[in-house]
Amino acid sequence: MANGFQNNLITNNNETVLNLENTATFLGISTATVRNWVKCGHLQTLDNNTKYFFNFSEVENVKSKISNGDLEKLNKRANKAKAGRTFIPEEYLIDRSGLNDLNSIVDFIKCNNMDLFSAILLVSLNLLKKEQMLSGVNIEDIIQGKDLSFSNKQICEEIKSWLSETKKENIHSDHSFLLDCSIPKQRDVLGFIYQSLLLEGEKSQNGSYYTPSIIVDEIVKEYVKKDSKILDPCCGTGQFLLAFADTVENPSNIYGVDIDEIAVRIARLNILIKYKYKNFAPNIVCKNTLLDIGNYDLFSLKENEENIRDFDVIATNPPWGVHFSTETTENFKKIYPGISSLESFSYFLKKSIDLLKDGGIISYILPEAILNVKTHRDIRGIILNETHIKKIIYLNRVFKNVFTPVIRLDLEKNQKENGKIEICKENGSYFIEQARWKNNQDFIFDIHASEFDAEIIQKIYDTSHTTLEGKADWALGIVTGNNAKYIADEQKEEFEEVYKGKDVEKFVLKNPSSYIRFTPEKFQQVAPEQKYRTKEKLIYRFISKNLVFAYDDKQRLTLNSANIVIPLLVNYPIKVILALFNSTPYQFIYQKKFASIKILRGHIEQLPLPLWSDEMFNKIITMVERILMNDNCFELLDDFIMRALSLNDDEINYLKDTIKD
Repeated sequence: MANGFQNNLITNNNETVLNLENTATFLGISTATVRNWVKCGHLQTLDNNTKYFFNFSEVENVKSKISNGDLEKLNKRANKAKAGRTFIPEEYLIDRSGLNDLNSIVDFIKCNNMDLFSAILLVSLNLLKKEQMLSGVNIEDIIQGKDLSFSNKQICEEIKSWLSETKKENIHSDHSFLLDCSIPKQRDVLGFIYQSLLLEGEKSQNGSYYTPSIIVDEIVKEYVKKDSKILDPCCGTGQFLLAFADTVENPSNIYGVDIDEIAVRIARLNILIKYKYKNFAPNIVCKNTLLDIGNYDLFSLKENEENIRDFDVIATNPPWGVHFSTETTENFKKIYPGISSLESFSYFLKKSIDLLKDGGIISYILPEAILNVKTHRDIRGIILNETHIKKIIYLNRVFKNVFTPVIRLDLEKNQKENGKIEICKENGSYFIEQARWKNNQDFIFDIHASEFDAEIIQKIYDTSHTTLEGKADWALGIVTGNNAKYIADEQKEEFEEVYKGKDVEKFVLKNPSSYIRFTPEKFQQVAPEQKYRTKEKLIYRFISKNLVFAYDDKQRLTLNSANIVIPLLVNYPIKVILALFNSTPYQFIYQKKFASIKILRGHIEQLPLPLWSDEMFNKIITMVERILMNDNCFELLDDFIMRALSLNDDEINYLKDTIKD
């Protein structure tokens, strides 16, 4: 058992017992998933009266079954953080030459089930030979512990340290291939090999995916000068550091920090090789930037220690979505009181702002969610108050096996209130005022809305209106936990219709493609039944780039791809809300303001509901009822709504063209 568990364990009749958090950590899943597995009978608690305490033998047995593939369903559903496969990150290469050689190295290490620490050491020695920084060496020299001859004193110290921590039994004579194989010329060839060997789940758990070289080079080209003092606070194997080194003349001006020991060893070697004719010790250390590095903390372990602060440029691809321990989270609350989201990239952004000199630049690769998800309003507020946003580049999906759209966020440390922000997308660029975002609810960075777009949206919001915030009931669709048991694709006895996201169209539900045996007490996720059975409700697609809302007055059930909202506004007809949310202006607002592929409650709650007259409401209701009766008058209704919102012909045509595209 991992040592980290020992302090929190209890015993029951001489049997080790895990609490909820320990169990989640041991299985590599979330506490919510543990609860779901208990509910579905996959995990047994101590007894019916002791919630979420587990005999260690029971938890260990479940983990063993998952690892052995005996629990196929759990294995499929298991958190991506425990995915047991590797992949070659080809986007990390500057070019594809030598890819076969790299694959051969990766395959050799995997096929021989080699210890990663030892394998990377041998490849590093091979690279040093090719760089003529190490005299001839063979595998027996390593096994017998012979002294090695290096051309660089610091390289010698690095390798001696690495060898001293390598277990002799992990290196065998049949590993000589790694000392002699062909290594292609790449900027960070050691990092590529290491990245290729990491389990995908480990990368996900640590939030670490390496950045395509072309993106890194663009950052360096724009902001790094030959005398820049520069930092990567989560440097990995040194991809950004090596790009900095193409421009920075003095290696002592390049700083890197990371918590991954192997990655840091690689990064130090990379920089020493890059500046092979200079005598220096790299300012690259294995520490926790968020906890161990501060504005006045000592950075390195050299005799002449120096403060780490006042950087000209800080650039990185920080980890996203890291799950921190309870102890670490409590420390973060004290150190970063302004960050309530517990999001790793937000902590790194705040730390970098503090370490930057006035007028210095931050360039971060981040998930698009930072721009508009309510959870991240904390860091958006800090950015708006402490920096000027120079540029945001929409990069879309750039990481292999990661489907999250990505942006590059460039900040300058100053408080220029009225600065212009450059927004760069595939189809060009435009500028917007930063002050606009301070007035947005939750400080949303609506990068997809140009100044003209923003004027139209503001015009709609200027109409006297209310919203659904605090004035609606919400319900998620059902997650059964066992679709084979509870879902059928044809009507059966004791089964009823259930609707998926794909069954939801504008205004109406299609004929159902699925049927369910409704036994809510056995489901993994289910809303209170009265929410499904309410007299009237709206059902909307959860995964969609467009708003798609259907009307239901037949108390139908939905699966988790179709969620529910029940408006509670007095004297505001539900069919008017249905009409608005399906209309062109509201598609425009949603795409420009939120640009999400998930229709989130927090976004819906911000949509304006105009306080029109009963006469206006009745006209809209009449047209909606015609649509519900299969009378296709949507264009008539859509035009009526746009005119009611005081949009002129040019604005209406612009909205139609934009949504059509």
